[in-house]
Amino acid sequence: ISYRPDRYQSCNTNFRPFTRKIPLQPDIPFFKSKAILPKTALYFNAGSTDRSSFLKNTAAVRMHDLKGHPLGYCGRHLDPENVRRWGKWRFPRHYPKSETLFNAHRAAQYINRGIVIAECPWAAMRLTEAGIPNAVSLLGTSTSQHHIRWLAKAQKVLIMLDGDSAGRKAAPIIAKALNPYT
Repeated sequence: ISYRPDRYQSCNTNFRPFTRKIPLQPDIPFFKSKAILPKTALYFNAGSTDRSSFLKNTAAVRMHDLKGHPLGYCGRHLDPENVRRWGKWRFPRHYPKSETLFNAHRAAQYINRGIVIAECPWAAMRLTEAGIPNAVSLLGTSTSQHHIRWLAKAQKVLIMLDGDSAGRKAAPIIAKALNPYT
């Protein structure tokens, strides 16, 4: 994987990162429902905006690659009809989801202590608020070889997926994939 400011070259597709920072409103009802403080949303550059049609009606969050280079934003649909039609998340075209772990660039400094894996950015934010800065999220319940390679560097990995059926099904699969390494 290579990074150039004008083009992010991933293993499978070409993806143009959006490197500018969008000012987001951190004090939104969705974050209140997830118990995310406005100062935490500001730290993670998360919130809502009317300036971008792509992020309209979403809870947006800035994404980075595993080394900390900005890739742009993804948004969690807030309108139940949009969730039904397109799923929970909105990603830029050709977004390299399998090559990113939310918060990995910040959590990397704690990799010798261990890493906590969550499903969504909001869980990683709440864990950070609770004093656990070594949390990353998958943006779902599946891992890729990029994720496994990065996580394999950790001394320990705690898998903390949601308690729903998807999270309970995925946790042992992820544990099995990581077992040879950590």
